[in-house]
Amino acid sequence: MEAALALLSLALLLALWRAPWFAQVRVNAHGLAPGFPGQEGEGQVEVEVWAPLPLYVHLETLPSAPLGLKPQSLSGVVWGRMRLPLPLPYRYRRRGEYPLGLTLLLRSPLGLGERLVSLEAGRALVYPSLRPLPPFEPAPSFFLEGRPEPFGLPDPLEAKGLRPYQAGDPLRFLAKQASLRQGRPFVREVEKSLLGGLFLHLDTQSLHPAYLDHATSLAAWLLLLAEKKGAQYGLSAGEVLPLGRGKAHLVRALSLLARLQSTPGPSLPPKAPFGSTYFLISQGAEESFLEATLRGAAQARQGVLLLLPEGYFLYPGEKGRVAFGKTPGLARALALKGLLLAHGISLRVVRGHQTLTL
Repeated sequence: MEAALALLSLALLLALWRAPWFAQVRVNAHGLAPGFPGQEGEGQVEVEVWAPLPLYVHLETLPSAPLGLKPQSLSGVVWGRMRLPLPLPYRYRRRGEYPLGLTLLLRSPLGLGERLVSLEAGRALVYPSLRPLPPFEPAPSFFLEGRPEPFGLPDPLEAKGLRPYQAGDPLRFLAKQASLRQGRPFVREVEKSLLGGLFLHLDTQSLHPAYLDHATSLAAWLLLLAEKKGAQYGLSAGEVLPLGRGKAHLVRALSLLARLQSTPGPSLPPKAPFGSTYFLISQGAEESFLEATLRGAAQARQGVLLLLPEGYFLYPGEKGRVAFGKTPGLARALALKGLLLAHGISLRVVRGHQTLTL
């Protein structure tokens, strides 16, 4: 009998010692939507713990300077299934994709066993910083563009006027109310405009820590302007996003810019879509990059190579030291300036002490 009690006691102690390893953990975070630096809000992380034996738990979120997260903690006793919610007040500070890290300490009631679990509740995406920069007008496309409507019907808000019906006019353009008032058929004249497509390529070879942040900030500004204007735009930043427009297309483009990482060598530009404005940003301007630029501009209507020799430019209101001399990339680009222009690509150089002009 005593031996059985001893064995039972030993089994109980062993179970208590192993209790933290019997627990099952599941974590989920929500409320941290992608946004721009300076955006504030409060998300929440929820950790669900299932423990067959009573456990002391201590949950703590890890700080994150780019997300503006401060440590938050929660302690208690878990037995069975329990959800542990923690608020996540944030203030985005820097472009990138960052993990939401937590630590969960599981300890048996008698302190016989202890387990520390590192958890990741997902990732938060921060877009490039958005600052007012000079606008850039893509070259008009070869095709008339207007607002698409279902069944090919024009938007009445786009009508620039009315005119009498002429033989051959589509009946769907008939202005019924005006025709009834005038006693003869009138049709709407629909406003159409020449909207150019903008295709951006960002060279990911970074020779200065600030290069990618400045390049992605400029790219985000240009894409937002194109979206606002209603023009099509595409992006080559780690992967290629074809020409398009709309909210979903803009989110995909901003997400690419947020995740963009530097590479030791140049990222070669793809071919520009037919009739588009080919806009390239680079710091190193390596020979392979310049050669790919000449090949890629074959179908473009207009090309611009923006070179940032120091890897950055001055935002409006900032001041900096004058940059002297020529970097190797600047010397290579200037040597090919005439050839670039012959292929329809204008070279624009913005030194580190200059504000951006396009």
